[in-house]
Amino acid sequence: MIRRTMALASCYLILLSGCATTAEYDRSSVSPKVSHLTEEQKTGEAIHSEILKSFHTYTDPKVVKYVEDLGHSLAAQAKRHDLDYRFTILYSEKIYATSAPGGYIYVTTGMLNFLVNEAELAAVLAHEIGELQTVDRRFTKRDDIVNAAAQAGSAIGPMFGPLGSLASLGLVLLQAYDESTFKTPEERLLAGDALALKYLMNAGYDPEALMDVQERFLKSGEKMTPYFYDYYQSRPITEARIRALKKAFEKLPLGGKSLITDAMEYQETTRGVREIYKTAP
Repeated sequence: MIRRTMALASCYLILLSGCATTAEYDRSSVSPKVSHLTEEQKTGEAIHSEILKSFHTYTDPKVVKYVEDLGHSLAAQAKRHDLDYRFTILYSEKIYATSAPGGYIYVTTGMLNFLVNEAELAAVLAHEIGELQTVDRRFTKRDDIVNAAAQAGSAIGPMFGPLGSLASLGLVLLQAYDESTFKTPEERLLAGDALALKYLMNAGYDPEALMDVQERFLKSGEKMTPYFYDYYQSRPITEARIRALKKAFEKLPLGGKSLITDAMEYQETTRGVREIYKTAP
């Protein structure tokens, strides 16, 4: 079934041939930045609309504000201040997080239930922010990208539900970025990790939380696999990733820093989410 899903998604990826070239964000590119941001934002808005067609959002004001405040404190550490970073909590038992062009970042209630402290949530959000630091120089294929995501989602969704649609979106976007940057998925993953460590440290959070989250995924039993399988497919924990993460962590200037973990506030703030899943693994 999984192979069939990947095959279906791949069928739609051909729509993205000839997609944009990308480059790291350059503050000096003022004129192109404004033009490309407009198309990037339109792409993100269209994708956001597609996502909201498949998911209910979790709207508890206390939790929403908590995630938004945390996310914005991390986004303030990123180079791309031109984006309007927006954080959305999707109601799903699956453990998942992803991002879309224009500053859109998503995390599921299942992920909030899985994590144990504020630093771990910060680590998940920081990685997604890191994924958004590459500027696509041409978003002229916006309709192709959105249509491919929508079609892939409609094909896969009936088999795997809303998360299948979201996972297919990740595949479509990943293919678009890979074709334009000539980076492998693993290279993009490692770059996101490296940036996430810096954001965490600069925002005052323990950057080791990023490794803690990965370790908890690896130690989870088979009963948990269906819950985080889709996230693991888009953020695989490979030997190369672990080595690169440890190497980058060792280079951080952490001496004398007071770092936040904050399990108590996290547990208290997300108590409502945990009540939903109190019988889940």
